[in-house]
Amino acid sequence: MKHIYILILVTTLLTSCLKKKDPIEVKQLDTKEIVTILPNLKNPHIKDSVVLSLPTEFQITMDSSVDYAVWLYRIDNRTLRDGSFDYQVYKKQNKRKVIYQLDSDKSLIDKPIDIIIKERNHLISKVDALKLLRKYNQNKSLDNLKFGDTIKLVTYDKFRNENKTLINNFERIPDSIHFKAVRGTKENFYVVKKINW
Repeated sequence: MKHIYILILVTTLLTSCLKKKDPIEVKQLDTKEIVTILPNLKNPHIKDSVVLSLPTEFQITMDSSVDYAVWLYRIDNRTLRDGSFDYQVYKKQNKRKVIYQLDSDKSLIDKPIDIIIKERNHLISKVDALKLLRKYNQNKSLDNLKFGDTIKLVTYDKFRNENKTLINNFERIPDSIHFKAVRGTKENFYVVKKINW
């Protein structure tokens, strides 16, 4: 009987050692970043809507074989442009500096790196936006919002719990983020994560 337990233990250890770890692991986290209302700069001819900017947070762990990682953000089956109009990505430790890729850093190998994505693609009517302003006691005007104006509402975890109908509408369209870990000049590894609004 003792030999059977030893055999099971050895088999389990060998199996776990043989499982190959992915070079990049990505996990979406619940975030406490702030939901904001922004002017609709991408489509200024649409006067009856504003942008509801929803932050998402991801934890990324890269192994030593990864040189750098990049991403593509897909909303409503369209690939968005990173930068100022569609979305911006920041390291959680420095939310003032936009990043376009995660470079390998020997001190961060196999240690999680948290990134914040501030998406700027969800339009809501000004009527719905006014309801949100009242709900969160914001005495701000939606008239004449211009570049650089931001109306802060509430943390995303609270927003998500208190606005289920709106979140369910966002969930109907499969949005995702695609990560590519670049290893050397010829080998890439891909991870696709559905965004859970």
